[in-house]
Amino acid sequence: MGLKNLTASLLLCSLVVEALVVEASDAPLSALKQEQIDIDKSIDAKKASNLKYDWINPIVASYSYAVSDQYAQENKSRYFRISLDQPIFKSGGIYFAIKYSHASKTFAQIATSLKEHNLIKSLYDTVLSLQRIDLQIEKLRLQIANSLMDIARKREQFESGVLDSSFLDAAILSKSAQEQLLLDNKQKRFALLQTFKNLSDIDYKEVRLPHFEMVDKEEFIAKNLELQSAQAQKAQARYLKNMTISNYLPTLSLFGDYSNRKDSFRLFKQNNESKNYGLRLSMPLLDVNRGRNIEIKKLEYLKSQIMLKDRKKEIENSFKTFKNSISILEKRQTLAQNDATLYGALVRVARDGLKAGEKTKMDVDTLVNSQSIASLDAKIYALEIQSKFLELYAKMRDEI
Repeated sequence: MGLKNLTASLLLCSLVVEALVVEASDAPLSALKQEQIDIDKSIDAKKASNLKYDWINPIVASYSYAVSDQYAQENKSRYFRISLDQPIFKSGGIYFAIKYSHASKTFAQIATSLKEHNLIKSLYDTVLSLQRIDLQIEKLRLQIANSLMDIARKREQFESGVLDSSFLDAAILSKSAQEQLLLDNKQKRFALLQTFKNLSDIDYKEVRLPHFEMVDKEEFIAKNLELQSAQAQKAQARYLKNMTISNYLPTLSLFGDYSNRKDSFRLFKQNNESKNYGLRLSMPLLDVNRGRNIEIKKLEYLKSQIMLKDRKKEIENSFKTFKNSISILEKRQTLAQNDATLYGALVRVARDGLKAGEKTKMDVDTLVNSQSIASLDAKIYALEIQSKFLELYAKMRDEI
């Protein structure tokens, strides 16, 4: 990764650690959010089953009971009928209908996975944001402490005539700006806490965040949910095109019915029972929209192919952007670590100067705070790196 060894306080936030893959079911989503996802998955499964067997026509049964006095005598008539009209061969249409149902099931499952991943991503990202803002608040408190010491020094120098009042005024304004920023961060933290409570039922400090290794482009593309969704849409368009073509080809159907009629009137009192069954071969001879319907489905299939290629290109470019962002954050983290190391050396010099009477305790405290601020910056950058990785992994199947 090009990073130097981190201090113990930074190890928890290190970019390169053993990858921990968290199953979606283990993510600490709220009970209500998880219940919605589980219901969505059940709906997807049932819709897929509907599509799979949609080509099978229902067996229809009917029963009627009628009373008539048409011939000055009451007649009771009962009629029962059961019928079936089922295509058993549609020139490939049945096969493509089943394949279309499989593609639709895959598309629905990917859509639900994306929804679930986005919820988990929001939860983890909110936790990372809370951790970052906690560090920012701690950093601002140290900066304010340094500003107060700087004001004290400049006030002493101003009172002794060494400094102009503008320097003291600048120091006071800087401290006020930091205090204002501290209030803003506290307000942001409160809003983030409410967001987290909407997503989970536990305390955010109890959430075990995953850490990720760098993934290569090939693996990212292979597991990319958006790309898989585009592939499923392409398959849907392909089978829908073939189904449309088959609608204009020969269809072989099995048909049959059974009926039973009973009349009570003596003039035609009877029990009639009949059966009728056989095979039917049919094919539409003329449909003015045939050519246009087929052409539309072909164009939709062609469009799905182009969209898949375009989406793959966009995903490849987004991966390049991701790697560049990680590289910049790593460099900033390294700079912050170097600053912490430099301040550490200055602290040792200042403490030696304090013993020799050449430095004041305020000088030492200022440098100690500055070292802590640089270390906090390194931690913040490490958390930002984790946020970038989270954004990437949330787009990959079965990775969070």
